[in-house]
Amino acid sequence: MILTKRTLLSALGLGGIGTLLAGCNTLSLFNTLTPKDEAVRVARDVSYGDLPRQTYDLYAPKGMARNLPVLVFFYGGGWNTGAKSDYAWMGHALAALGYLVAIPDYRLVPDVVYPVFLEDNALAVKHVMAHASEHGGDISRLGVIGHSAGGYAAAMMALDPRYLGEPSPLKVCVGIAGPYDFYPFDVQASKDAFGKWPKAEETQPIHYARKVDTKFLLQQSRSDTVVGVHNAVNLDKRLKAAGTDVTLQLYDGLTHQDTAAVYSVPFRKKATLRPDAAAWLKANL
Repeated sequence: MILTKRTLLSALGLGGIGTLLAGCNTLSLFNTLTPKDEAVRVARDVSYGDLPRQTYDLYAPKGMARNLPVLVFFYGGGWNTGAKSDYAWMGHALAALGYLVAIPDYRLVPDVVYPVFLEDNALAVKHVMAHASEHGGDISRLGVIGHSAGGYAAAMMALDPRYLGEPSPLKVCVGIAGPYDFYPFDVQASKDAFGKWPKAEETQPIHYARKVDTKFLLQQSRSDTVVGVHNAVNLDKRLKAAGTDVTLQLYDGLTHQDTAAVYSVPFRKKATLRPDAAAWLKANL
């Protein structure tokens, strides 16, 4: 049976995609049921550290492609939930565009707080850099991409030199509905993740906005009530003022969860985020 949008929603018991990615159990079911793009998982549970959540999966286009540009995708979940196994659909969606794609797990709140999850993110990127060529990747064309808390991680990898050093090895950074300018902390998830750090401004990607060689794509919905549009707008303004190459793409009518879901096969016609990102990546990576 080929799942259509209607049959998928019926199976999930949902009437729309606004809540589709809101919880781990629903997301796991979505990942299991949704049709996926033509790509393959070429490695599973690659260890980048000694701890159980320090692993990543790798996806690639079908065939024997070599010299592929490399993307590391960070998923969201409020810094306290998420698993790479639930994002195989995103691995397929990005790899099918012609990329070697790594999706790492990382330690979560409450087991860790800022900056430990970012340190895991950086370790994952460094491991991918060291081993991507074994799977046809070209790390001279390396980028990061993330949704929500994953967009935060991507921006921090690109802007804070504590993680990947200077000059940055990243050619591009794509943030999808990422929080970049969210202090003072007004929700429990951000309080739990960042509230113990003595200098709150140091937790904010916008604090590190300056002229860098990494090119940025920021995708954001004006209708997002979880991560407000000001996050992308403010970072875009700050980066532009510093002389960094940044592209801001704003959309209407999408919830926070929608901005990830529209990368998937069933909901792709709802908005153009994936083809817009594909065109931008092709021109810049």
